[in-house]
Amino acid sequence: MNKGDVVETILRVRYAETDAMGIVYHTNYIIWFEVGRGEFFRQRGGDYRQFEEDGVYLPVTEVDARFVAPARYDDLVVVRTSVEELRSRSVTMCYEVLMKESGQILVTGHTKHFCVDGEGRIQRFPPDLVDAFSSAPE
Repeated sequence: MNKGDVVETILRVRYAETDAMGIVYHTNYIIWFEVGRGEFFRQRGGDYRQFEEDGVYLPVTEVDARFVAPARYDDLVVVRTSVEELRSRSVTMCYEVLMKESGQILVTGHTKHFCVDGEGRIQRFPPDLVDAFSSAPE
């Protein structure tokens, strides 16, 4: 990931996010990917709520995660989010989750999204959404 193309979101692991072994339960990383995506849009001037009000939706059509090392309760982690590929009707977002202090990579992954209307029909991205994916953080 190029530093200028990445939005970083810092999270503290909550007790409820851990399993019986005291480590972050795997599905929480997918939720953290979503948190990273939301911050990615926000920092680029995008307003996902407004996109939905305008009838533009980005359902997840593919998700992948590779688990490298565990996080535990009260750890500070960084979710690094970037655009891997932007096409006229789909986008692939890339993620790295790292320990804030050491930089140790915990999880890498991606999500793919299609741009659809309120009826679920695939459509082209509107220009303002392309701008949100493409512009530098504010």
